[in-house]
Amino acid sequence: MVGDFRIGEWLVTPSLNQISRNGTSARVEPKAMRVLVYLAEHPGVVSKDQLISAVWPDVFVSDDVLPGCISALRKTLCDHARRPKIIETIHKSGYRLLVRVEPMNGNGVPHTETANSSAPSRPRNLTVRLAVAFGVLAIAVLLIAALVWSPSRQRYDSVAVLPFADAASDSDTQYLSDGIAEQVINDLSQLSTLRVMAWTTVSRYRQPQIDVRAEGRELGVNAVLTGRLSRDGDHVVLQTELVDVNRGSQLWGTRYERNISQVPGLQQQLSQDIASNLRVRLTGSEQEKIQRRYYANPAAYELYLKGRFFWDKRTKQGLDQAIEYFQQAIHADPNYALAYAGLADSYALLDDWGETAPRDSFPKARAAAQKAIALDDSLAEAHVSLAIVREAYDWDWTAAEQEFKRAIELNPNYATAHQWYGLYLAGLGRFSEAEAEVRRAQKLDPLSPIVNMALPEVFTWEGRYDEAIAEYKKIIALDPSFPGSYGNLANLYERKHMYSEALDTMQPYLSLKGATNAAAEMRRIYSTSGYTAVIRKELEKDLQDRKQGKYRSPVGIAASYSALGDERQALQWLERGYEERTSSMQYLAVDAEFDSIRSSPKYQYWLGVLGLPTSVNVPQLAHH
Repeated sequence: MVGDFRIGEWLVTPSLNQISRNGTSARVEPKAMRVLVYLAEHPGVVSKDQLISAVWPDVFVSDDVLPGCISALRKTLCDHARRPKIIETIHKSGYRLLVRVEPMNGNGVPHTETANSSAPSRPRNLTVRLAVAFGVLAIAVLLIAALVWSPSRQRYDSVAVLPFADAASDSDTQYLSDGIAEQVINDLSQLSTLRVMAWTTVSRYRQPQIDVRAEGRELGVNAVLTGRLSRDGDHVVLQTELVDVNRGSQLWGTRYERNISQVPGLQQQLSQDIASNLRVRLTGSEQEKIQRRYYANPAAYELYLKGRFFWDKRTKQGLDQAIEYFQQAIHADPNYALAYAGLADSYALLDDWGETAPRDSFPKARAAAQKAIALDDSLAEAHVSLAIVREAYDWDWTAAEQEFKRAIELNPNYATAHQWYGLYLAGLGRFSEAEAEVRRAQKLDPLSPIVNMALPEVFTWEGRYDEAIAEYKKIIALDPSFPGSYGNLANLYERKHMYSEALDTMQPYLSLKGATNAAAEMRRIYSTSGYTAVIRKELEKDLQDRKQGKYRSPVGIAASYSALGDERQALQWLERGYEERTSSMQYLAVDAEFDSIRSSPKYQYWLGVLGLPTSVNVPQLAHH
């Protein structure tokens, strides 16, 4: 609609961005006028997507821009959102005009009036008119299809950022390449409308030559970013390419050249460029997040990237190195929130991965997480680390859940947040909620054995043993080198009294842990003295290790005594677990290893002290 038009008693003059009535007029912003014109040209409900695509075709806008234009128009037209007479909001759909639109001729008279006052035209041939109408309709359909299917108009809801190739194959700079890619993933993961594959999943795709479309289909995304990084001293060059998985066509690509001190800015510019070219719609807060710059001196940033590189290894040695690098980063820049978050993440994992006493790790994790949050409350990783402290060390279930929810709000694509929140929920017997969370984590990070283990853990606590066994077998097929899945599967077989299968599964577990001879010894003991003797042997080793100063979980020792039928010792070691603040105390309400002593008044006492449910609806095996 090029010319003037009337809506109700208002005269709209698009060329002047003017709306008038009874001799008074007001001007509106050009974009607001374009919104009004588009609504006038399209009778019925017009979706928000249509309006944004038409008025801001190539601009990155936040979700509050369009409602702002509608509000300005309503103010000018003396209209009200709650009792609309001109512009109506259709919930979760869009907007529509409630009044008739009348185009005006050059004399300010509605075209309908001009048509009524003029002499009737000669009748035309009906066939010709129908042919013209169908021709116009066909052209319109083709134009709409072209707009809908044009790659430049399409919005993408999922992306994988693959590890950048190292032009020089220099292992010393891999941390820099991986660090930039991982931070871009972290940036994009904060966008609620975009599903971003987790770093632990995409980090497996390191081949020099890859089939981008095949890898994208395997990951279940519709866009893939690849890159090649080279470094010459302090000069860094990154060449990137964003590819449409379905078509195999390039959506966008560019070359960044920066000094090493400018790498943080490069990373954030790349995140913004990816979001823009995927046509992701951002809320105002998301726009602020993705544009936020983390200021740190170059030395601190490099040390931080090295820390994350070793943190990802999930080994005691890796965590120790990560802690050292994060501490160095903090020394270089005492106000660097990301370094404190990395330090908190590392300390929080030491209990499980580093065989470290809880009192030696969790207070440090708490201090680092609280410092990170004090410096920057928007870091999801820091809130998850604090949630783990609240859950596993403080046993403050309410505070833990608040932190988990805050982390997920800040970064809905953070797989670890969903994974650990799911395990938290399962420990409280909230199994349906727990399963939903861990499945969400799986979807975000489908190739991570650590993330995938959460689902069979929930199944195990819920008494769904056969389903848990099937899931552990899938994880072993996915990554035969990951020891955790073998250990948990062996425990499941033991609970089902499938002792031969348990020993078969323990063999690769112990081999991966560097204790090959132990598997043969366990098999020998079983063949001569039965499985009870195997449990007793493991118990003796744990007790001996503790005497030598090695940390072994009191809850694990209590479980061994429970399996041997020694209720008194089992309860004594649970008391020691409470005194040592052992993290696995949080699962006492659902851990089937204690079924034989669950009805004991002392066991129920500990459930009450911990604030755990004293009865959980968990199906029991017939022979337990």
